[in-house]
Amino acid sequence: MKAYLDIETDRIGNICVIGVYMERYGFLQLSGKGITPHRFSTIINLSDTIVTFNGDNFDLPRIKKCLDIDLKETHTSIDLLKIKRKLGIKGGLKELEKTFGIKRKTEGINGYYAMTLWEIYVKKGRIDALNLLLEYNREDVMNLIPLERILMEQYGGKLI
Repeated sequence: MKAYLDIETDRIGNICVIGVYMERYGFLQLSGKGITPHRFSTIINLSDTIVTFNGDNFDLPRIKKCLDIDLKETHTSIDLLKIKRKLGIKGGLKELEKTFGIKRKTEGINGYYAMTLWEIYVKKGRIDALNLLLEYNREDVMNLIPLERILMEQYGGKLI
């Protein structure tokens, strides 16, 4: 089973949000102190394949460093950034979403602003900042699904 995965980090690289979607279980999200190796491994070990955007370079190494879980050893990785590069497609995730008509309510928010939202939540206790960060992460995860389908069609039906 595939797990679509995205993380958010603070400015020093600690994971502050993990979002995972699996068709059978729906969307699951951990944040802050709720992110533990046990909780995350219980979720992610329900899958055998992980779909990310730049996960091989960012998400998976961060998870290994912060949670001591090596997903490259235990799961097959489909990194959509690598696929779009093989196809000669330019742009990051947000640009691809616009190109392919994938909608986003949190348009205008990027990874840097996501860090700022986390800081506002931690320092000022603003739940609205946390909720916006969680929605941003949810959209990052859920938008991987149509992006994967589009890239798969362009790649000839099989990504791995």
